[in-house]
Formats: sequence, C-alpha cells, structure tokens
Amino acid sequence: MSETIESFLTAAHRTFVEVTRRAPDYFDGRPLRASDPPAGSARAVAAALGVRLSAVAAREFTAVDDLLDRRRHADGAGGTDRADRADRADRGDVTRDSGDFGPAGDWERWRLRQDRRGALRAARAAHLARAMDHRVARHSGRALRYRAGGRGPLLVLLTALGHTDEVWYPLADRLLPGRRVVMWDAGETGPYGQTWTLAGQLADFDAVLEAEGADRCDVIAWCSGAQIAVEYAHRRPKAVRAAVLLHGSYPRAGSDPSSAYERNLGAVCASVAAHPERAVRALRALSGEAVPVPLPREEHLAAVEVLARTPPGLDAVLRRPFRDARALAGYSRQLTELWRHPVPAAVPGLPPLLSLGAELDRVAAPEPPAALVPLLTAGHGLLVGATHYSMLDRPEVVAAVCRAFLDDPRPGPPAVGGPREVRWSTAAAPPTPSNSSNSEEVTS
Repeated sequence: MSETIESFLTAAHRTFVEVTRRAPDYFDGRPLRASDPPAGSARAVAAALGVRLSAVAAREFTAVDDLLDRRRHADGAGGTDRADRADRADRGDVTRDSGDFGPAGDWERWRLRQDRRGALRAARAAHLARAMDHRVARHSGRALRYRAGGRGPLLVLLTALGHTDEVWYPLADRLLPGRRVVMWDAGETGPYGQTWTLAGQLADFDAVLEAEGADRCDVIAWCSGAQIAVEYAHRRPKAVRAAVLLHGSYPRAGSDPSSAYERNLGAVCASVAAHPERAVRALRALSGEAVPVPLPREEHLAAVEVLARTPPGLDAVLRRPFRDARALAGYSRQLTELWRHPVPAAVPGLPPLLSLGAELDRVAAPEPPAALVPLLTAGHGLLVGATHYSMLDRPEVVAAVCRAFLDDPRPGPPAVGGPREVRWSTAAAPPTPSNSSNSEEVTS
C-alpha cells in the first residue's frame, strides 16, 4: 500500500511532539527532512505542525530526520499500539487511504485531534494506579503493598532500586489488555528498619507470586531492577517464563563499557555506604540545579542532543532516590550491595531473556556487560534515538517489542513486523535445551 499523507503526517507528528517536548523552539529555523514524501505532505506538515518540510536524500538526514524515516517505514506494530490503530480505523477524517488532502484547516483540526488523543492517553496512564487493585503480600514480618490489574498470564513489572511503580504507568496501560499486570515500589527498608538487600527484593518477588496464586510469570525489569530480574531467573528458573531487561544497569568488569553516570554513581554510593555521614555533602553535589544547555549550532549535533535530553516533567519521579540525605544513604547501601553480586553464569534451564537498551542512554551503558551476553537467548536491541526512560517516552514502541517477545519467547529478536526504531544485535546467545520448553501459558 502506498504511503498516504496522513500516515506520513502521523509519523511526523509523533517525532515533532517528542522533539518539541524537550526543546519547544527546535524547529524554529530548522526544517524536518524526508526522502520522497507523498505529494502534498509539505503543505500538510506546515498547516498541522508549523514546520517546513524539506525533501532531501537520506544522506542529509540528522538523527531527528532518521527517526522520522524509521517511523514512516515501520508497519503498525512498530509505530503505534493497538488502541492507536483502532482510533485511526474508526475515524472518518481527512484522508483514509486515498492520498487526497483537503484545505489547510483540515490538517489543523487533525493536529488538534491528535493532541487531544495524546492528552487523554496520558491522563489515563497517570490515573492508572487508581484503576488497579491495591493488594498486600506478607512475608518475614513485612507487608508489601502492590498494585494489580487485568486478567490473563501474570506479568511482573520490576522497577529500579529507590523508585516507585509510577515509572511503569504509560507502559502498563498498553500491556494490560490480555494480561494480569502487577507492580510495586522497590523496597527500601525491611522489618525493623534495616536496609532491604537483594535477598529481600527476591523475597518480595516470591511473596507477590504467592499472593497472586501464581507459579510462574513473565517479567519486564528496568535499570537496577534488571539485575534483580536476572538473579531471580537464575535462582528460580521455573518461576520465570520469559523476561525483558530494559535499560539494565549491572555490575561491570573493568573491560566492560560503562557510562560515566554509572561510574560516578558507583563511586558516590560506595563512599556514602561506607560513611553515611557523607550523604548530606553528596546530596548537594547530586542535587545541583540543572541549567539548560543551549543546543549546538551544528544541526547534526543539535539533533542528537535534543533526543538525548531527559523528557521534561519527570524530576520528582527520577530523583526519588536522592530526595534527602536519609534516602541517599539507604539507596547507596542497596546499590553497593547489589553491585557486589556479579552477573550469574549461564546454566541450563534459564528462561528466555531479551535485553533492550537505548542508543542515547546516558544513565546505563547501552550495551550489556560481556558476562550477561551468554544469558540473552533472544539477543540485545537498541532503541534508536532513545534515552534511559523509553518506557515513559516511547511506551508504544516498548510495548510492541515486549508483547511480541512475551507472546512468543523464541531464540532471536522478537518476531514483530516493526518497529524499525530498534536496531538488533546480530550476535545472540545460543538457546539452551530448556528454552523451548518455557513457552507454555503462565498460570495465574
């Protein structure tokens, strides 16, 4: 099917929103480039987005233009989720598949409808916690409060140390149909106020499965939660059917690539863990006011920098481990203890694991450590032009990849028609004999 103006504009709108959330004036004086756009696209882009569209060869693309191009050529599974596709199928506005286009005012109204739909989707995700059941799992004198919703195979969303389950809302909203989704805040303290260690995190996992009456589950884990998920899969291989490790942060050998942030954070946390009285001083260093840095004048550098910026409005969520000196001291003890555990060795019987990183991640290293690679039966993918917070910024893409893999956790990258926004590694770990036996339905 030939590309319509509306399908082109849908990809352009999504890219425009992602970029201008980070830098509202980015397209002031900068065009959006595309190769062979449908006839009439320039007029539609100008009317809907107020942006100049320039038809050029792919070799002239910036990182922003490349992202648009990938979205144009991904099929529905990659660029949009099922609900978004249903929205488009139900509409009778502007184009359909004919390629015709109307007056500029039609495209302005189209943009307003897109923005309204996006706002409603964001509001629904923000209020997801109210719509889910609030449940309690008990163990070792501890009452763990968690949220659960939906019906079907059990899916555990495992968050990073020091964070709350709020980081999952946009992704959980897209994964709930057909699944029983559970999530909880990463425990900071256990019984009698002691710091909750890795063993405590694994015990929380066990307690939630017991409270749900489940023997097995799927897992999506983020940041330091990914290491906890690997440990759980290693120690309880029969309890995990398959797992997606999202922007995982792991202990790394000296030869492993690591981010500057991981190195600095590891040093700060080790110091505070050994000397808690240093937390106040360390907090001042970590809490310095971030002054927005102007984008580079060179257009290719500016495109990379705007995509690498942290999405706005997330400060309270992302800075939770550093909210005060006491929180930092506890987080430092937890992270230092967790990173003392090396990545477990690959052994027969491990469930299928998929790693998903981000090309512009400046928190965790985009590539997994060498010790983890043999465990990754489904390989490793990089989200192009994405950051450490893709589950908040690109939940539709992450959901598409996770659904495809969890629906069919076979060796190799997920069998999803898109998205072209993921660049898959050609090297994947060889399957173990038990991988193929882990594909049955989860009991929940």
